[in-house]
Amino acid sequence: MSKLEVDAITEQSGSTLTTGGGAGKTVVVDATTSPAQGTAGGNGNTSNGAAAGGGGATVAAGNVSGPTSTAGGAGATSCITASPVARSGGGGGGNDGPGREGSGGAGGGGKGGSPSTSGTAIAGTVNTGGGGGGSGNANPCTGGAGGSGVVIIRYKYQ
Repeated sequence: MSKLEVDAITEQSGSTLTTGGGAGKTVVVDATTSPAQGTAGGNGNTSNGAAAGGGGATVAAGNVSGPTSTAGGAGATSCITASPVARSGGGGGGNDGPGREGSGGAGGGGKGGSPSTSGTAIAGTVNTGGGGGGSGNANPCTGGAGGSGVVIIRYKYQ
């Protein structure tokens, strides 16, 4: 069994790290961050109690134009695990009206809270890095926790 130990990681977009233990046992890890991660959340509307969702990895959340909160932005989809999986979706906006909270963005974003959920928002999905939903206007107002992330390393064994 092979073992790779990492003492520190420094962001170096476009670079590679080479480690090895002899002839034919070199692993190259590409440290490129592509696509760029993170987009803007939308603008809410305090006059009607609607909050905007948070931005996802690749799609920004929309701005509120009526009484319904907006959904979180979509995350990035990758096939690094052999199947397409979306990760890092934005959390949905909370709302002070029942049934008007924003849904979580594709990629693990949590749904926003509202009085119909006692103000409590849904957490982002574990192992996706999805954002938690925003709280609704109820007592107590609790936003959802962000989902834990995951590190997947693809390498070519040379």
